[in-house]
Amino acid sequence: MKFSEFRQFQPKQRSNVFVFVCQDDFLIEESRPEWQRIFGTPAGSWIFEKYTAREFEEIPSSRIVDEALTLSLFAQNRLIIVTGADKLTKGRIEALGKIQSVPDASLRVVLVTETHKPVESWPKIFPVIEIDSLRPADAARWLMERYKVTPQIAQYLTDNVGTDLYQLHSEIEKLQTYTANARPIETRDVDVLILRSEQFGPFELDDAVLAGHYKKAVQVIGAMLEEGVEPLITLSRIVRVWRQLFIGKSLVGRKSAKEIAAAVLVPSWKATDFAASCKKFEWKRLASGFRLLLNADRALKTSTPNPEAYFDALLWKMIG
Repeated sequence: MKFSEFRQFQPKQRSNVFVFVCQDDFLIEESRPEWQRIFGTPAGSWIFEKYTAREFEEIPSSRIVDEALTLSLFAQNRLIIVTGADKLTKGRIEALGKIQSVPDASLRVVLVTETHKPVESWPKIFPVIEIDSLRPADAARWLMERYKVTPQIAQYLTDNVGTDLYQLHSEIEKLQTYTANARPIETRDVDVLILRSEQFGPFELDDAVLAGHYKKAVQVIGAMLEEGVEPLITLSRIVRVWRQLFIGKSLVGRKSAKEIAAAVLVPSWKATDFAASCKKFEWKRLASGFRLLLNADRALKTSTPNPEAYFDALLWKMIG
C-alpha cells in the first residue's frame, strides 16, 4: 500500500506485534503517530523506543514477556520499533509470538524490514503491512504536499536528487534557508545549491571530504566555482558536511550506522561509509575545522581573496 493509504489503515483484528516492510527511513519515522492510532494507544501515555535487531536481541526474552504481561497501571507503556528485524533469531520471534495475543499489553512492537522476502513465514504469526517503494512521481507529490513547492520544482528536485526522502528534506531545508522563505523556490535556486556538473555528481564533494581525499575535493570545488556557484554557497556545502561529521562522531558507538545516517540526514545507502568516516576523524581535527570555516566565512564576506586558491588552502588544512 501507499504510505498515504497506511495513514487511513485500520487492522481487522488487534495485534501487539506488526511487521512493517518499508525501505525509506524518513517514512519509518513518520509512521510513529500512525502506530499509536493503530494500536489504540492514547497520546502521551506511551513512550517510543527504537532499537536495531542486535540491540533488541540483547534484551532477555523473559523480560520482554514480563513487561507485556504487566498491567499498565504498574508499568511504563512502551512502543518499540525494531529496525533490521529480518536479522532477529528464531528464539526472539518465538518470544514475540507469546505476547501477540496478550490483552491490554503494556508493550507493543513494530518489526521493520526493507523487503518482504526474508520474513515470508512471519504472516502466520504477525500481521504484515508493506509500503510500496517510492517512485519519482510519489516523491514529487510528497514535496508538493509537504513543502508546497510547484510541480516543476518538485520534479526538478527528484530528477537531480532522487527519491530518498531524507535527502529531499535536506535539500528543501537548504533551499528555504537560501530564499529566506521570502519567495517561492525557483529552478535557478536549485542550480545554485545542488552541484550539477558533467564531471562530478551531487555527492562527490561530500564523499571527498568524508574520505579525506584532498585532491578530489579541490577538483570538485574548482568545478563548482567554474560553473558560477557563489563562494559562500560553496563554503556552506563544506560546513554542512563538517557539521554532519561532528554530530555523527557524537553518536558513534551508541547508535547503529543507519540510525546515525538518519540523524544527520545522510542517505541510508551511504550509512556504513559515513559511520566509518566519523570514526576516522578525531575531535581535535573537527574542532580545528570549525575554526577554519568560521575564518573562511569572515574572509569571504569582508575581503576579496582568490576563491580557488583560498579553498585549496582551506581544504589542505582541514583534510590534506
